[in-house]
Amino acid sequence: MTLETLIKAKYVGELDNTFAYSTLGFQTIAVLVGGIVLWRVSNAMHKKKLQKRAGKEHFKTRFSEHLKNR
Repeated sequence: MTLETLIKAKYVGELDNTFAYSTLGFQTIAVLVGGIVLWRVSNAMHKKKLQKRAGKEHFKTRFSEHLKNR
């Protein structure tokens, strides 16, 4: 298409991209919200895992306590 036909189509009303732009906007917002939700869930699971590991007494010795306090 040439520039002249695009300008004519725009002013006649044949060229309307609002639906495409709004759909793209909604998809963008959905991806952002979904990413934030997945990030928060992953962070919560990681914190639970760290708390579970922190309670183990197997690796606690008097030498490891001395090394931690250095």
